[in-house]
Amino acid sequence: MSESDCITCERCGGGLKLFKKASAQGLKCYDCGWSVVTTHIADIKLDEVEYSVSCVGDYKNEAHVRIVSDVAGCNFLVARKKLQSGRFLVFVGQAEGVLRVRNALVNVGIECSISPVFNWG
Repeated sequence: MSESDCITCERCGGGLKLFKKASAQGLKCYDCGWSVVTTHIADIKLDEVEYSVSCVGDYKNEAHVRIVSDVAGCNFLVARKKLQSGRFLVFVGQAEGVLRVRNALVNVGIECSISPVFNWG
């Protein structure tokens, strides 16, 4: 039994369910629609540290070149040259963007490192 199983709607007496969606969280009665909502800001959005993402990949692998081009905001030829140079800085930003970039790079098999220590995934 969860905490919300004991809470009932003040309008109809129906059961309330917890929800989290985007930056909101609260309780909602699925019988009559009554709800109470508050702001929920994920901790990763509050992290103001500036992180650096470095990577190394295969310049002959089209998927590697395309994702580096996308992440670094450069064209295909520049991305290929960056990959030929060995490990290089591909992105600098805050935690939410770094997590997106890291996941994109790892999904195509590119090895990456993040500095300072990144605890978000």
